[in-house]
Amino acid sequence: MENNKNIEKTILTYTSAWNETEREAIGEKISKCWAPGGTYTDRLTDTITGPDAITDLIISSYEQMGPRTFQVLAEPQVHHQSGRFRWLAIRPEGYPVEGMDYFEFDGENRITRIVGFF
Repeated sequence: MENNKNIEKTILTYTSAWNETEREAIGEKISKCWAPGGTYTDRLTDTITGPDAITDLIISSYEQMGPRTFQVLAEPQVHHQSGRFRWLAIRPEGYPVEGMDYFEFDGENRITRIVGFF
């Protein structure tokens, strides 16, 4: 149960990085939750690898979505170094976007893989 709280903190840190607009602030949060070889993919993004790549993706996402605020909708479900969480992106203009991310993590509770669905 203790590790679930640590994983929840990791996911909240990761999600909050998507709410930042400055590279330095994004990078600071990503450095706390993302493994050096961590990968990310979704239906619009080929697999990217590493903290710099996820930081670049977050910054470029503002071109696609514009300003928004991400929030986690429920406590992550976790087992065997993997899990999933539901999120909502709220935008001042346009409809909200709801999604679910599958993730894997290492022994230090850093994200090693995310596959996003929305």
